[in-house]
Amino acid sequence: MTVSTHLKTNVYPAFDDAQRRTLALLRTITGQLSAGMSERDVVALAESCAEEQEFVGWFQRPQARINRQASGSSRSAASQSLTPGALLQLDLAPATEAAFGKLGVTMAFQAEEPRVVTEARQLCEAACGFASRWKCTGEVFVFAQAWCNNRRMSLGETRSIGHACFPREGLAGSVWPKAARAAILLRRNQIQWYNPRRMTGVYAINPPVIVDEHTAQFEEMVFIDGEQKIIIGRSGPEEIGTW
Repeated sequence: MTVSTHLKTNVYPAFDDAQRRTLALLRTITGQLSAGMSERDVVALAESCAEEQEFVGWFQRPQARINRQASGSSRSAASQSLTPGALLQLDLAPATEAAFGKLGVTMAFQAEEPRVVTEARQLCEAACGFASRWKCTGEVFVFAQAWCNNRRMSLGETRSIGHACFPREGLAGSVWPKAARAAILLRRNQIQWYNPRRMTGVYAINPPVIVDEHTAQFEEMVFIDGEQKIIIGRSGPEEIGTW
């Protein structure tokens, strides 16, 4: 079996299933949000909904941040709560038996979305569109940085805007999904400035946007195999950042 055949018949279907289930999870969560919920309340809701949908665990525990400032903590807290107009940033990465989903959104609660959210969605779409087999992984980071600079915005101090994603297989499967999580800590698997590796396989892409100290971020998964590129769990790139 060639590497390409393996990607198409094993890796892609597993991640596509996980991402579609993650999208369904996101819709369930957003349908149950209410005013007054804290960041910790939103995380607890996400964990409860994921358990009901029979995920086996988390590639990364859910994160919720309300009105996140560029210099603020990434930990979910009880001090911030949902009020009309608040920006909720939600990151989900539940695991199935074979793969995991990776989905991030920023939404304006009970209000029209501000510029920072619109720009973040557009950047995620642009970065996913730029990624291809002909690009070094680090070029995606450089592209996102230039995209922000040209619009007088910023990526902030982030050194990585995503990572390669690995399914459950081989000996590492016995410590799933911890082994897949550990793999993204290696620089060669990160979408960061100095990574010269050509893109192939599955990637999570999540560039942040900072406008006037407010930050927004969307995350999508992309499958690259030769000339083929697919936004995982989506019907097409026009669905990026939607739910």
